[in-house]
Amino acid sequence: MMPENRGTRMSTTTRLSLAAMTAALLMGCATPESRIKENPEVFNSFPPEVQSKVRTGQVEIGYSKDMVYIALGKPDREYTRSTAESTFEVWSYTDRYTTTERQRITGDFRIVDPQGGFRTTHDTVWADVEVPHEYEKLRVEFRDNLVTAIERVNR
Repeated sequence: MMPENRGTRMSTTTRLSLAAMTAALLMGCATPESRIKENPEVFNSFPPEVQSKVRTGQVEIGYSKDMVYIALGKPDREYTRSTAESTFEVWSYTDRYTTTERQRITGDFRIVDPQGGFRTTHDTVWADVEVPHEYEKLRVEFRDNLVTAIERVNR
């Protein structure tokens, strides 16, 4: 009887545990609470009414970049907007969704015939294809380190 070799394969439980830990590390700054823990002295310097809004991921006109960062996290994109009067820094936050589209595919397909042999046939098939979409859900505009405008998508 051959001894069981347990050292060559990782158990499903171990793989799932590693995946969960990796996800937790990657999402370490994904919530206001995690960013508050990362920057407690900055958060504690905010007035109490700002602290309660920042905790829930809300921002308002007049907030500083630190307040916006702790409330919303790192922006997905950063822009510079220049006007005749001034230059503004714009932080953009995006979101994603997926739709499914049915697509017609016409071409040559290799199939197994009833006798077990292979043959090529020209045919049309339909396939459901997931299509990812990204949209800008929020833009926060800063001048002199303070929020001067907020744009939200109404969906």
